[in-house]
Amino acid sequence: MEPVRAGRVDVALGSRFLGKTVGMRRSRWLILKLGVLFTRVFSGIRVTDTHNGLRAFSRQAAQRLRITQDRMAHASEILDRVRLENLTFCEVPVTIRYSEETMQKGQSSWNAVRIVSQLLLGRLIP
Repeated sequence: MEPVRAGRVDVALGSRFLGKTVGMRRSRWLILKLGVLFTRVFSGIRVTDTHNGLRAFSRQAAQRLRITQDRMAHASEILDRVRLENLTFCEVPVTIRYSEETMQKGQSSWNAVRIVSQLLLGRLIP
């Protein structure tokens, strides 16, 4: 939150790839890296971690973002909107710890296909 509180950026995005991951499966790592590539092509925004839920917004940024996607697709949509609204952003290193318990609660890597479909349909049908 510090970069937003200090007024340096509108949005601060957590990045486990700038920070540290503990216990991440190789398949999850690959899916997340493919998500980064997709986001760079689809949204034109350069980030290292597309689906990290640790994010902080200034009040003005939060008021300007209009999110329509549900579930995890909103994470990519937020990045798309950050670029379209010309909001300033930075990435902040974070540590994410994976365990068997958290992996059971979390999103399946196969949800990536659904997320891509939702985003593409969202572009075609406003």
